Amino acid sequence: MAIRTLTATWTAAPGSLGSATAVITLDTDLVTTTPGGSIPIAQIQDLTVTVQGARAGNGTFGKDDFNTVQFYAGFPLDFSQPLIGQTGGSGGLAYGTPDAQGGAGDFNLLSGSNGEGPAGVAAFTLATNGRNDPSDVLVIASINP
Repeated sequence: MAIRTLTATWTAAPGSLGSATAVITLDTDLVTTTPGGSIPIAQIQDLTVTVQGARAGNGTFGKDDFNTVQFYAGFPLDFSQPLIGQTGGSGGLAYGTPDAQGGAGDFNLLSGSNGEGPAGVAAFTLATNGRNDPSDVLVIASINP
């Protein structure tokens, strides 16, 4: 087991407002290189997400507000270094590159049944108010140890 605490930040996509910060504690051995890899929320030690400055969905959300953390990369990540921009020497997309197919991996939060609060809508991309309108779109800026 390799328990680590990571801090992730998201910034507003063009035409959107707001930002978000997440502090997550997890066993990084659960992060997979399998596309679509996810970690059930019960296996996450701690999670706090704060959304601010958005048109909707602002607030602080905890582990109970999410079902799953989608967390995978196309290559093993070095968790002692900032994750965004790592390439694994493959020459492919850098980790953290938002693309519809998730070819660069993904780090996302899948919200619980209430549908409120931030939720992943594409690779490395959150909607501040889940899949409800209005919602601002935030794109990953950093994931640091």
